[in-house]
Amino acid sequence: MRAYILPHPPIAVYEVGGEETAKIEATENAFAKAAKDLASYDPETIVIISPHSIMYRDAYYMARGREGVGNLARFGAPEPSVTYRYDTELSDEIARLCDEADIPIAYSSEGADEIDHGAVVPLYYVNREYKCQTIAPYRIVRISPAFFDDDELYEMGRLIERAIAHTGRRAVIIASGDLSHKLRKDGPYGFIKEGPEFDEAVTSVMKSGNLEDFAKIDRRVNELSANCGYHGFMMLAGALSGYRITPDFLSYEGVFGVGYGICIFRCEDWYVRLAKASLEKYIKTGRELTADEKSEFPDFLRKNRAGVFVCIKKDKMLRGCIGTILPAYEHTLTETCALAISAGTEDPRFPPVTAEELPYLDYTVDVMGTPEAAEISELDEKRYGVIVTAGRRRGLLLPDLEGVDSVEEQLDISCRKGGIDPSEKYSIERFMVERHV
Repeated sequence: MRAYILPHPPIAVYEVGGEETAKIEATENAFAKAAKDLASYDPETIVIISPHSIMYRDAYYMARGREGVGNLARFGAPEPSVTYRYDTELSDEIARLCDEADIPIAYSSEGADEIDHGAVVPLYYVNREYKCQTIAPYRIVRISPAFFDDDELYEMGRLIERAIAHTGRRAVIIASGDLSHKLRKDGPYGFIKEGPEFDEAVTSVMKSGNLEDFAKIDRRVNELSANCGYHGFMMLAGALSGYRITPDFLSYEGVFGVGYGICIFRCEDWYVRLAKASLEKYIKTGRELTADEKSEFPDFLRKNRAGVFVCIKKDKMLRGCIGTILPAYEHTLTETCALAISAGTEDPRFPPVTAEELPYLDYTVDVMGTPEAAEISELDEKRYGVIVTAGRRRGLLLPDLEGVDSVEEQLDISCRKGGIDPSEKYSIERFMVERHV
């Protein structure tokens, strides 16, 4: 996972600002560096949280449609004009989870055709890095915050991350937001001392990587600062709560009386880190992680019980995969530790992993949802895994696997794995996973 806090000043785009862009050189350079980082990660989807699309006081807004067009015509720059395709599957999953959690969201086609400048400005630099002229090579999900309390914004961010995990997307999140608009007497909104106080507090949190500390910023300072990023920053904090964050703070400027802060957050999934650490320790020493070594991992791994599958690849080829349909251990921390070792040493299809291979291995950890009975018409090979059962024989296949492009293929492979003839009668269960990569 990658995530970014990026500002959205139209003046930063040369087609709008012209020679004025030279006055924010640090911001320009940081935009370029962030865009290069994002392009190197090569996401399928960019989730962008913008405060300048439709906003409601009592509901989140999410654009619903096939595609939208983004430019800065209202700021005097009709070109470049880029078409952005929406990731409807991920958007649908976010909407579904909101409905399930009773979180109000307006998932609407209103405003979907026109991409707001809160998204266009950051994506301008991304597109430049991709050398994109007319159609963005990635898909987008576009969400606006609501005027909710910090806890609710945080939970919405967690929900977005779960939707990304459910769909298996290689995604990045951009929280688009300017900091205080009250930094200079000659600025657009004048000066107030709380302006620089807010910016100092926000940039300190960015630099630390402890994004939950956004909630510790003095509420009065926040409200008086006239910023447009805080709500999105709190959503980002929730989205990254399951990751080990390494921040790369790139720049801060307030030349025009508005604060522009840019930071990259490189995120290591805790499940993946745990699986990797467990197997490497075992292969190198023959021993499991100690209690002290496990103590670095967050408590949420100890509060959940679920089946887990750990899959290991080398050079994009499967190297081992072992899992449990239902939990066999005390919690997902011990479940993941044990199964990572099993996947690397006990999968009968492969020889045990050697120490020389460890630097070249990639890990995926799927946390299982509860299986439920299903008919063939209720399956979707991208969204659901399947379990087929005939007597004591059982076969399982995880969802969204490369090379599995239909329900029929999914069922056929599952039957073969379980020693079941596809022509005989068998029962079907489906399940969802949270995929950690």
